[in-house]
Amino acid sequence: MTNDETQADTEPGIVYAATNPLMPGLVKIGGTSRANVQVRLDELYSTGVPAPFTCEIARRVDRYLEVESALHTVFEPSRVPSGREFFKVTLNQVAAALELAGGEDVMPQSDDEVEFVVGQTVVDNDGRHGEIVKITRAMFILRDPESGEEFRRFYIRPASDPPPPPPSQIPPNPIPSQTEQS
Repeated sequence: MTNDETQADTEPGIVYAATNPLMPGLVKIGGTSRANVQVRLDELYSTGVPAPFTCEIARRVDRYLEVESALHTVFEPSRVPSGREFFKVTLNQVAAALELAGGEDVMPQSDDEVEFVVGQTVVDNDGRHGEIVKITRAMFILRDPESGEEFRRFYIRPASDPPPPPPSQIPPNPIPSQTEQS
């Protein structure tokens, strides 16, 4: 193995899963050494592809070529067609397998995503207003502006968004329970 090949095998990069609206049920699993996965997806949208790909999962990992190859091996029975990077798998399956590789989530943000910042006033799902004190990967820590009390919430929205419907307006679960079916 040459020095260039060894370097390529150990190079950090991004392993991604992408979908295309005109290829329902298929997930493209690929990798790139580029800093931004969207650049790679834009390259894939050529004259031979009728619709652009959407990045669904993107993780920066060490040895991205090795990780990409491992995912292709794991999902080989679901590959369509043989030798290509398309698989009949769910995004949850890809996310679970890619999570094992570690690394960092580097999903590109779309224009319609909201970015939350410390100091921003938000409303949680219970309708409680608070100011963001701290943001972690899984939770927001808010401070009640009146009492100063801090509380943790997983789901919030900007204070300017309309409130969710009251529970009385949410339709009941259409799936009957096992006791109702008997």
